[in-house]
Amino acid sequence: MQRSLQLEPTGEFSHDHKDVVLTPESIASAMVRHFAPSGRMLDPCKGDGVFLRQMPGADYCELQEGRDFFDWVAPVDWIISNPPYSVYSEWLRHSFLVAENIVYLIPINKAFNSSSMLKATYEFGGIAEIVHVGPGSALRFPVGFAVGAVHYKRGYSGGIVYRHGGF
Repeated sequence: MQRSLQLEPTGEFSHDHKDVVLTPESIASAMVRHFAPSGRMLDPCKGDGVFLRQMPGADYCELQEGRDFFDWVAPVDWIISNPPYSVYSEWLRHSFLVAENIVYLIPINKAFNSSSMLKATYEFGGIAEIVHVGPGSALRFPVGFAVGAVHYKRGYSGGIVYRHGGF
C-alpha cells in the first residue's frame, strides 16, 4: 500500500504529503471523550500523535515510521483516527477486518460514496452514529465538505444517530 500513498518510511513523521491532514487537538480530544473507547485501541495513522495522546495504552501504525496499517492483523476493540482520504475505501475495508468499532474523522460523504462501500458497511454491521463537526475548511482541512466523526460498529443493526454541530 505504500505505493498508492506514495510514501516511503523514513523513521520520522513529515507533514509534506497530500494525505497528511492533521486533526486539531480539541477535536481529537472531544472525539475520544464522546466515544469513550476501551479495551484494545488502535490509531492506524498516527501522524503527529494527536489521537494516540488521547488514548493511553493504544497501539498505533504510521507508514512514515515503517508501521503500515495494511500489515496490521491483530484484532482491536476500537480504531479512532483521521484516515488518508485518497485510499479511504481500501482503508475502511481493512479496518472492518480488524476492529469492532471504528471512528473516523472524514468528509461525511465518504461514508456513502458508492454502492459497494454501503454493501461492505452493511455486511460489517453499520453506522451507529455521525457527529457533524463542521466544514472541512473550518478545521483547516483541504476540503470544504461537511466533516464528521463516523462510528462504524460491527453487528450493528439500528438506525444512525446524527448529531449536528459537534460534540
